[in-house]
Amino acid sequence: MQLSQKAWHHLVLSVVGVCSLSLPFTQTAEAREVRNFCNKQDSIFVAAETKNFWVSICGSDSPLTYVGVNKKTGQTVRLPLSVNGQESRGQRFEAVNGDYTYIVSSSNKGKSLTVKRGTRAILRESIIRGW
Repeated sequence: MQLSQKAWHHLVLSVVGVCSLSLPFTQTAEAREVRNFCNKQDSIFVAAETKNFWVSICGSDSPLTYVGVNKKTGQTVRLPLSVNGQESRGQRFEAVNGDYTYIVSSSNKGKSLTVKRGTRAILRESIIRGW
């Protein structure tokens, strides 16, 4: 099948138009990449975002550290993991700080950040981006 010069011109303009329309979407996706708070030398196992927090799970060969950052205040919690996701195949991570347990988990109900004081959940937020 041969195309006339007019048909080729129309095809080229159509392709250029589609490509130029997709560029802003690509830039938006890159701009919305989830922030991570791992140290520079660490591997990133999880970088996730909830409505009010950024969460990172960091380590080297395996997950070692939980990092949680409050979006409003910038307050940061950096703790060693007590559950590093190995038994759950990367679906559950826990870190303990006194009476508080920080849990990043994925289940059939979705991905979430849960903070418990003792056995009582005091915060549960769905992960809206990342991981």
